[in-house]
Amino acid sequence: MQSKISEQYFLLAENTGNRSAIMRGIRRRAYLTACILFDMQLGQLVKFSNNCIEVIAPLPREYAFLNPVVDSIDDRISKTAKNSLRHLILNRQINRAVYDGVGKRLLAKNQVTKTTSRGLLFSHDKYDPTPEAQQRVIQHIRETFLNQQQPSAEIVALVSSLSRTRILKDYFDKSELAAIKEQLAVFRADSGYNDFFKFAKWIDEFITTIILAASSHG
Repeated sequence: MQSKISEQYFLLAENTGNRSAIMRGIRRRAYLTACILFDMQLGQLVKFSNNCIEVIAPLPREYAFLNPVVDSIDDRISKTAKNSLRHLILNRQINRAVYDGVGKRLLAKNQVTKTTSRGLLFSHDKYDPTPEAQQRVIQHIRETFLNQQQPSAEIVALVSSLSRTRILKDYFDKSELAAIKEQLAVFRADSGYNDFFKFAKWIDEFITTIILAASSHG
């Protein structure tokens, strides 16, 4: 398994404010968890079939921070995939475990700096991406997604997730955004990406439902 999707998503979704942009935003937080699931799917650790998410291989030791994700899926194996996903998306302890785990991996690569955000009752670690790390991801998207006829499933998953969270507009101009939108439409029709887009569509529809429900009660 690799965590390219979630790590690169983290670098563009997080910012250098006093609070974590990922942890304070439902959509950004939800899609970090979704990116982890995409990484696990492409790494052949989980599969989506018959309306269920199933763990099909053990986690590598270096990804032990994802044990809460695996445990949650296993605990709900007899339930529908939507019940599993609801718990993964809404459980802040799982969200925090994913955030800290990905942040620590990036810290070990010197792609983020670590600070502590202190509140009245709790304090949390926060990981601020370096400008250099962010620029590498942006350039990678330009070189691979916009200029290759058949980019990897990882870069398609990354760009799709960044598009759904409206993060791309912070880094790309209008002409680039239009080109990205056009490319995504092309790849959705490409059979080579069927498994990803089927999984992504199901996750995206569920996340949107959660956010709309939360907004109606806010």
